[in-house]
Amino acid sequence: MDECSTFTLEILKKIKLANLEDTFKSFCDSLHKSELVYNCLRLENHILSPSRLNSCLLWFCSVAGLISPWNLPLYLLTWKIAPAIACGNTVVAKPSEMTSVTAWMMCKLLEKAGVPHGVVNVVFGMGTKAGEALVCHPDVPLISFTGSTLTAQRITEKSAPHCKRLSLELGGKNPAIIFDDADLAQCIPTTLRSSFANQGEICLCTSRIFVQRGIYSEFLKRFVAEAKKWKVGNPSDPTVDVGALISKEHLEKVMSYVKKAQAEGARVLCGEGVDSLALPAGNRKGYFMLPTVIAEVKDESCCMQEEIFGPVTCVVAFDTEEEVIERANSVKYGLAATVWSSNVGRVHRVAKRLQSGLVWTNCWLVRDLNLPFGGMKASGVGREGAKDSYEFFTEVKTITIKH
Repeated sequence: MDECSTFTLEILKKIKLANLEDTFKSFCDSLHKSELVYNCLRLENHILSPSRLNSCLLWFCSVAGLISPWNLPLYLLTWKIAPAIACGNTVVAKPSEMTSVTAWMMCKLLEKAGVPHGVVNVVFGMGTKAGEALVCHPDVPLISFTGSTLTAQRITEKSAPHCKRLSLELGGKNPAIIFDDADLAQCIPTTLRSSFANQGEICLCTSRIFVQRGIYSEFLKRFVAEAKKWKVGNPSDPTVDVGALISKEHLEKVMSYVKKAQAEGARVLCGEGVDSLALPAGNRKGYFMLPTVIAEVKDESCCMQEEIFGPVTCVVAFDTEEEVIERANSVKYGLAATVWSSNVGRVHRVAKRLQSGLVWTNCWLVRDLNLPFGGMKASGVGREGAKDSYEFFTEVKTITIKH
């Protein structure tokens, strides 16, 4: 695949997912417009007495270690590089070994753009070697990581002796809560997208759908009918909705969850093991999987508790607001949630009580890059985006001078 087609596919992914602005431009614009442009790299004076001057200095941290995942390789890597260098740091980035070509090509573009040598440094290799070396290096004072909760636990352990600053954006088991007064004409297509976009390989994807019992049957019938229309195949085909999963091992893992659900007595209404997957001859050895909808699954099932990270979602019924909030919060993750209702008071109440870093009401993946991004519980530590990223990538020093 040539450079143009590789970047075209990545750009198409971004447009289909969120119509995202250029990351570097967004961070530079927000830095310029924010108060930080006046405070960064300069002294703020606070005169508390005639003989003493107190000052606060906001300064860069030196070297930032950045570790990014494979699912949105260009976007998630630039999301870290942009604020780090905007604050005056140099970076050492370790992209996923499964999508390293994208990062290599980005380096060539940065060089053409005139980024000085040594500002952005990219190290390729396995996480257990290259990533761990970066995390353990005493001259890298902070690590920004996006990836699995299990890897984040190891990063925390390995960085602890050096007391490093950590930003951890991790996985999710994101609920969609659909009340009986929801606009299903808007809800169903959006929930399909939130469940199956990018093959479900997005940390923000919906994998638990709670539907109020009064509309459960209608929702399920319409949702499954629309899911069956999603086309699987080569993503270079503009009519295709679902491409291949990242690897054979990951495909097998995702499929295993469907088998576990069936073994537990759940019903697979469409997709894996139910419908046949028709692919062009050239794609039949690829790691493709149909969008899969599972019903009648118990809350304690691994399919409702663990991050699957594939085109699989579970649909269950609920009766009351209090009940669904408790069930939505009953997992170790707390990244994102969606709430569907025409009752303004209800969406405000529910959004406040959900243990999620991001809550969308009557929409999904509507992003403002200036707002904080990150999760609660096992979904992460810290926040990213504009002000939060600048605070992470800078140090504050208080200076007192007595005259």
